[in-house]
Amino acid sequence: MSKNVEDLETELSEINSRLDNASRKIEDTGKQFSDNTPVQNIKKAITTIKTDISSIDIRIGVVSNTLLQLKLKEKSKVLEDGKQLEILDNEYEVEI
Repeated sequence: MSKNVEDLETELSEINSRLDNASRKIEDTGKQFSDNTPVQNIKKAITTIKTDISSIDIRIGVVSNTLLQLKLKEKSKVLEDGKQLEILDNEYEVEI
């Protein structure tokens, strides 16, 4: 009878050990689902990208304006002197 009791105690110990492992896995999984750090990092990255895009848009506007001013100067010089300055290549024509 004591051998039967020992076997049952051993089996109970193994079952308790497996139950503890399963409980830990469930708890770890719950912590991973409730951890929103990756979502916060993604939100910060999106905000940074939006800021960078705005900065690049401003730079594009400045360069476009500069290009337009140079084209206008080139066109007015051509109209005054009759010869082209060739400051810029005439890929983009400006209508006056």
